Amino acid sequence: MFEIDTYRLVSPPAPLAWTEVAPDGMAVLVLDQAGPPVDGFEALERIGAWEKVIAWAQARQYAEITQFMVAAETGPAAGLTAAQAVESAQAEVGMMLRLSPGGTAWRVGEARQLVEQFPAIFAALEAGAITLAKARIIAEACTDLHPDAAMAVEQKVLARAPQQTTGQLRAALRRAVLRADSEAAARRRERKRRERAVVLYPERDGMATLSATLPAAEAVGVFAVLDQHARGCGSADERPMAARRADALVDLVLRETGFCSAAGQEAAAAEVATTCSTDSPPSGDSPAPPLPGSDRLPGVAPQGGAPTVTNKVSIQIRVTVPLDTLRGTSDEPGELAGYGPIPAEHARQLAAEPDSIWNRLVTDPVSGALLDYGTTRYRPPPHLTEHLIARHQYCQGPGCRVPANRCDLDHNIPFDPVAGEGPTSAANLGPKCRPHHRLKGMPGWSVSQYPDGSITWTTPSGHTYRVDPPPLTEPRTPTPVTADEPPPF
Repeated sequence: MFEIDTYRLVSPPAPLAWTEVAPDGMAVLVLDQAGPPVDGFEALERIGAWEKVIAWAQARQYAEITQFMVAAETGPAAGLTAAQAVESAQAEVGMMLRLSPGGTAWRVGEARQLVEQFPAIFAALEAGAITLAKARIIAEACTDLHPDAAMAVEQKVLARAPQQTTGQLRAALRRAVLRADSEAAARRRERKRRERAVVLYPERDGMATLSATLPAAEAVGVFAVLDQHARGCGSADERPMAARRADALVDLVLRETGFCSAAGQEAAAAEVATTCSTDSPPSGDSPAPPLPGSDRLPGVAPQGGAPTVTNKVSIQIRVTVPLDTLRGTSDEPGELAGYGPIPAEHARQLAAEPDSIWNRLVTDPVSGALLDYGTTRYRPPPHLTEHLIARHQYCQGPGCRVPANRCDLDHNIPFDPVAGEGPTSAANLGPKCRPHHRLKGMPGWSVSQYPDGSITWTTPSGHTYRVDPPPLTEPRTPTPVTADEPPPF
């Protein structure tokens, strides 16, 4: 074993060996100067074990912080009030951990919140079942809830939290909170809506961050418009997609050229700077004409540039609504593609809007199966593509949250018409983001897809990960029908 004092590691690093020690079945990694080499499977198992040890250690530190602070508060030293004793103890914690006062207050506050207010979350962290990041996410979601509602949310999400990514956990929490306290969710949503804002944060090197906090549906719609313009620039444009979206935003807000900028020459910058200053941008009544040869700056297109900056875009956003929610007989949350759960009333409003960009997906409230696909588009894409996007919702990579409509539809068995293999069918196709699409073809990686759309990834180390298509709405246990009640239709 290695020893540490306050400031330095006494024993030098060495290879690791594994041993099991009591109590509580906790596994401890110890230093072994002559440990044998291990294969890839064992190495990955150790990496996973370290994550549990880290979570356990963080929980123990939080328990020690809480104990230290409670002792100071309940038994202040002579001459100190309880408040002064807490302030003194907190300062000592900050000095020991080399934290600023603000950082110390945050660390102590989080420790006491987890230990004292959320014992179930703390127990999961101490057992190594969840990481500190996940514990923070759950505690934050439960902070404003009634204690009974908070307990219901904890019980709902903690069982699956160890297998989820933080993104998946946040989505599950949004849904659980909406179910546990729908009225509080409505109040929070209205308060957050009133707090919508656009904020400018100066950055280094002449850059700035423009942050917009918007209602979810509007934010998804704005992003979809920017994405549509960015993807219309053509494959010859060398800018990354994120840069294209940024330039499209500038085009749409500051200029009305009728063109989307493309990557190209640096020479146009000086010419444009002398023509259009930030103090007098071109107005909507007299748009600035494209400059010859300038093909780099937003709003300025090269000769032959494609007109893409227009409000007439063809985008669709899917809103999934359980059938009984749509009818108004249930307040089961809906699902906004690319965002997550939304309150039932909001889902009904979006589904009812005529001639909008919102696609309505209606699901069975018990099984979550797709019942109806509503669309407002004039010419829908092929049925199979729509089916796969609706079925999978996200990339088939383990834990990946890239929306299916932004993924490649990949043949899991390679398409081979000569050999009659790899059919283009729902049983063989699935959405994969570009990184996961490339990963599948790397040596040592393989995938197996089943008729229901579930897929199993096998990694080079021999680990397997199964990804199931998520239900469009979460399945619920049907209510028993009594003899006095007619059966549901």
